[in-house]
Amino acid sequence: MLTNRARRRQWTVAVTPVILVAGAALGPGTAQAGSAEPAPPPRSSVILTVRPVESLVPRVMTLECAAVSTGTHPLARQACADLEAAGGNIRELADFTDPPLCGQDFDPIAARIDGTWEGRPVSDSGVFSNHCVLIATTKSVFDF
Repeated sequence: MLTNRARRRQWTVAVTPVILVAGAALGPGTAQAGSAEPAPPPRSSVILTVRPVESLVPRVMTLECAAVSTGTHPLARQACADLEAAGGNIRELADFTDPPLCGQDFDPIAARIDGTWEGRPVSDSGVFSNHCVLIATTKSVFDF
């Protein structure tokens, strides 16, 4: 029967080569702290949903923001730029000081964002009095 000290020594001997082999596998070509090239920012990927409150059928778009903006969103590049300026927070998009020039018709519409923004999870939703207020408040992000 092995003592605790003998077990610890046996475990240390068994693990040390694995750590050395794993370090050697990384090789000299891997990025190290202080290297000249910074790591690219994490990819941002969100799902955007817009649904009139009285409807059961939502419109859903995807948005991928990285070096190239892609997804099913028709204004992907502008929507990514708007979200980038707001740090991925849709509540920071509205930057108007005067109320938007929208009609007073009441046709509520729900909007939702879910996914990741620069590696952080994002999930938010809101209900807007009509489509014009939605676009005025969220810029191009929900303009589809």
